[in-house]
Amino acid sequence: MKKLILILGSLLLIGVVAILVFISLHSPQYEGELKLDGLAAEVEILFDEFGVPHIYATNEADAYLALGYVHAQDRLFQMEMMRRVGTGSLAEILGKDLLEIDQFFHTLGIPAHAESSTEYWEAQSETPWKSATEAYIQGVNQFIAEGNLPVEYSLLGIKPRQFTINDVHAITGYMSFTFAMAVKTDPLLTQIARELGPEYLASISINTLPQHVFIPNHYPVDQVRDTTETASLISMLDKLPVPLLEGSNAWVVSGNKTKNGKVLFANDTHIGFASPSVWYEAHLEYPGFHFYGNHLAGIPFGLVGHTDFQSIGLTMFENDDQDFFEEKLNPQNADEILIGTESFPIRSRKVQIAVKGEPSVDFEIQETIHGPIMNKVVPEIAKLTNNPVSSWWVYTSEPTRALEAIYSMNHAKSMKEVADAAALIHAPGLNIMYGDAEGNIAWWAAAKLPVRKAEVNSKFFRDGSDPDDQPGGWLPFSQNPQSINPPWGYVVSANNQPDTLANGTLVPGYYFPGDRYKKIADALEKRSDWTLDQLKTIQLDTENSTHAKNAQILLQTLSRQKYSDFEDLIQVLSSWKGTHHVDELSPLVYYKWLYHTLRLAMEDELGSESFATYLETFAMIRSTHLFLSHEQNIWWDKTTTEPIETKAEIIDEAFLLTLEELKGQFGEDPKTWKWKDAIVSVHPHPLGAQKPLDKIFNVTTDALEANAEGVNKLAFKLNGEGIYTVSSGPAMRILLDFADAEGSVSVLPTGQSGNRFSPFYKDQASLFVKGKYRAQLMNRSAIKSSSANRLLLEPIEN
Repeated sequence: MKKLILILGSLLLIGVVAILVFISLHSPQYEGELKLDGLAAEVEILFDEFGVPHIYATNEADAYLALGYVHAQDRLFQMEMMRRVGTGSLAEILGKDLLEIDQFFHTLGIPAHAESSTEYWEAQSETPWKSATEAYIQGVNQFIAEGNLPVEYSLLGIKPRQFTINDVHAITGYMSFTFAMAVKTDPLLTQIARELGPEYLASISINTLPQHVFIPNHYPVDQVRDTTETASLISMLDKLPVPLLEGSNAWVVSGNKTKNGKVLFANDTHIGFASPSVWYEAHLEYPGFHFYGNHLAGIPFGLVGHTDFQSIGLTMFENDDQDFFEEKLNPQNADEILIGTESFPIRSRKVQIAVKGEPSVDFEIQETIHGPIMNKVVPEIAKLTNNPVSSWWVYTSEPTRALEAIYSMNHAKSMKEVADAAALIHAPGLNIMYGDAEGNIAWWAAAKLPVRKAEVNSKFFRDGSDPDDQPGGWLPFSQNPQSINPPWGYVVSANNQPDTLANGTLVPGYYFPGDRYKKIADALEKRSDWTLDQLKTIQLDTENSTHAKNAQILLQTLSRQKYSDFEDLIQVLSSWKGTHHVDELSPLVYYKWLYHTLRLAMEDELGSESFATYLETFAMIRSTHLFLSHEQNIWWDKTTTEPIETKAEIIDEAFLLTLEELKGQFGEDPKTWKWKDAIVSVHPHPLGAQKPLDKIFNVTTDALEANAEGVNKLAFKLNGEGIYTVSSGPAMRILLDFADAEGSVSVLPTGQSGNRFSPFYKDQASLFVKGKYRAQLMNRSAIKSSSANRLLLEPIEN
């Protein structure tokens, strides 16, 4: 028996040692010394208590090489996923299920555009941003060659190839694709117009309505330099192993509205939930530079960040930068299209897509003068027309200069330098938010805005054969939406419609209705003594009064006498203010009731797939109040029945279904129903779709105050199951007071590291759920006192 116990004990010890060795071989290194090729001098990295690297170097190249190394050791697999989306090579490591995504991105043109941007990059003379980027890439590659690779590579049985500038451009292309609203929305709206008729569009907000909230412009005189010249897609995109950028809030308050007279700055970017979360924080210091930034995986410069002088934030502009042209084939030559009487060739190119475990696939892409033909890769387009439909996209119209722009913003010494850098961004459209220690506040809508004729509605397929309706020129950047030091004392951006331009036109886009903007702006108007702590109450607010108004419309239409047994429930919903506290009843009833109301009204005309698409478009978000209140709404009648149904009948039927389903889900007594019982909060990892890897890699949290369009936006898909998985939310929450720029605070949804064996993989998840913040340290003494880990990088002596 003693011998058996000894043997079992030895085996257990061997097993424990083997596990520890395995973990150590796949864990990041946060302390000790490393020798790296290419360093000119020693670099000290202090990792604070949340794993943020504070990099101290004697020169710029060493700082960015060090950043590349530590960024890779924490986020290499995330870099892998993002570059493979952008290069159309997911199937090579994840298999044939991802082939259709690769084909979509190749057709859209992101891999080809990355290659053309790389050619443009290599043709340019040496610049500071080129040198810094090349140093960063060198750091990434040294980690790939010498560091402890994350365990995902072992599980997939692959090794990472070297990182390249083309990968950086491909990741920028992924960012530019963002939320795919045009490609989701335009085919659907075209379908409604063609198959149902204009009367069905009357209850849908295709363009911004007068009751929606506009962002006011405030154009300065000679402030900004003019630098420019005059099968469903959704189910496919659900397979993406990286999150999409979706929205965001940002606001900057001038000193005349703050207690201490200094500028306050707030930003929370809304991005799909994922593990790891999108942003990687890093603090860089070398002579003349002192910057704390939030970085995308594979991008050396911070898209969001601050120095002790200025702070940069962003939201998605949501402008319409993609049009679809329905082409007319030349009856004399099917390889040509006609524009008027003039013919233009349909070009063809082939790409070879590698597929894991199978032969490579040769894939043909056809292109017209307007852009790639999308019928093969977007099922909604293929169902709608047999004619070729080409995608004209601003992003692929010229090489990207995003790296130059972001580097320049990180290193800017004045507001004008930031404006000049913003003018370099052609796509995607970004709202650049700015504040500085001198008291300046600003907002610029950064994008190349195409000139379209007034009669063109870019939400519908355009006639590719019309010679009078072809892509034209661009607005000068000085005419873009912007607000520089407005007299009302703040700038706010929440993905809503910018007001009319200097030329009297509105920029078309996929804008949100402005609920978040109004909530923020209304709060800022009420006082002139704001503090950083007080701004937290705005940033964490989950109330949406529009939903409460929608609930009132439903209740006013309901035949309440039929539901006397549920009068207590109805009374609770009647007094609902649009809050989303986890113990509330009202959101649980409202969203289920709203879903069934929309489904019963629309699914018979649209079909189940198109209805599901509608629920994920900007049109649903900003049309629901109009849809419910529009008295001549033709959707209420069911086309499959002889009698003409009324609004009241549909709403009654939806309410009955809602009660039956909620009783089946949560019990007979509505007093026990709580919003938290319907909420699932998971940050999914690319490998987490496979059991049991979900238990290892996915990060699951307590229920959140999930809401649609609260300032603290925690979004989910409206559905009939009545279980709502939070799909996106703030990818960080930042607050900064220029009275103490080194005392800014933030929080990430999961953690700083994407390495499962790092202690920083999910250490911020609880803080995020509870609405807590932690310091963004920039003071060296404070960093040293809180740092448990010091990594010293030394040059290799020749």
